[in-house]
Amino acid sequence: MKKQEEFAQHSTEYNDGLISLTDLLSTLWHARRIIAGITVAFIALGLGSTLYLAKYKSEGFLQFGGAIPLSAEKMSKTRDFKETAAGIQLSDYKRYSESIGSRGRFDDFVQAVKLDNTHGIAGLRKNITSEKNLNAILVPIFPFTKLDAKDLMEQPKENSNNVIGLRISYDATTPEEAQRMVALLGRYTMDTIVYLIYTDSLRFKHLEITAKITKLDNDIIGSKEKLAEYGRRIKDLKQIVARYPKAEAQNTSQVVTVTDENARYLSPVTQLMSAEVEASTAEEAIYQAKREQQQYLLLRDYYDIAKATLDANKSGEAVLRALEACKERAFKTKDLNDELVKEVYNKITVDNQNSINLYLEKSRFIAGPSLPENRTTRLSTAVMASALLGLFLGCLIALGRQWWIANREQLAD
Repeated sequence: MKKQEEFAQHSTEYNDGLISLTDLLSTLWHARRIIAGITVAFIALGLGSTLYLAKYKSEGFLQFGGAIPLSAEKMSKTRDFKETAAGIQLSDYKRYSESIGSRGRFDDFVQAVKLDNTHGIAGLRKNITSEKNLNAILVPIFPFTKLDAKDLMEQPKENSNNVIGLRISYDATTPEEAQRMVALLGRYTMDTIVYLIYTDSLRFKHLEITAKITKLDNDIIGSKEKLAEYGRRIKDLKQIVARYPKAEAQNTSQVVTVTDENARYLSPVTQLMSAEVEASTAEEAIYQAKREQQQYLLLRDYYDIAKATLDANKSGEAVLRALEACKERAFKTKDLNDELVKEVYNKITVDNQNSINLYLEKSRFIAGPSLPENRTTRLSTAVMASALLGLFLGCLIALGRQWWIANREQLAD
């Protein structure tokens, strides 16, 4: 009997600690106006924030039109430019990417192209200088992925998996701004790559060409010394031939043999002919070295002007388009009827045209930038999420209010 009373007492205490589902639903029903009000408020808040803070996402695919940077050495080793590995080597791309994400480089570009007051530039600067955001905005594209490599019969060769393009995406408050910013990002990316390429090239060309001019000086000096030696030898051989006129009748096909017992030499006439041929070769070497030296002197004048142009500009595209003007200034006082001068002039022209074709024409958007039609967050999704959040918080507030009313006297004691 005692045990039954204790069991009944414990059952009563346990039931008192449980929350009845009926009481819970009753509490929520009596607080339905509060819950509905909170839910409607959250729906309005979510809908308003979605409309006011709407984001539109534009995307574009920027391709690199060939092997970047443009290398004359690589082109000379292949029969056709298309045979070279297209795109940018990963090591070079990482270096370019670091510069693209630099705040100083971005500010220099904005000032160079006069976009300081353009709407959205401040937000773009903030995203570009954040490594996390930059990696999401600019995604490199490779010709082969890991899945592609598994399906291929042969593994990709070295340097054949370069970065061939970029997938560029950007969120903005209007579709037009998003599209404009993606286009600007493509232009900024190529401008930075071109600027770094010419920074590396033009800053070191002067020293390289000066070293080659000095080396050619030494080559000319050495060839002149050989020419003087051949001249002395020719003079002596002519005197020998004059003293021995019958030597011409001797066999001219003798070979040179030197032993301990005797020595046999070529006939003086044969040696005279060989010396004259060697002297002619030395004269030709001097002529070619002087000609090449004159070409390098012309190139140095051009690169000096180009380097000054680079120092005065912060835009790679502006530098590239100014190279033709630099060429005209360098050759303004030169005689273009001279074949040597004309050859250097034409070489610079071809290099500049190839660079403009590669960096500004072939490297372009082949898809996009797209003009987004829909927001990144749909209104229906925003309304549903706001309604669920408002309903949950409304129910939580109603239950908390009922618990406070039921336990406030105990809390007061």
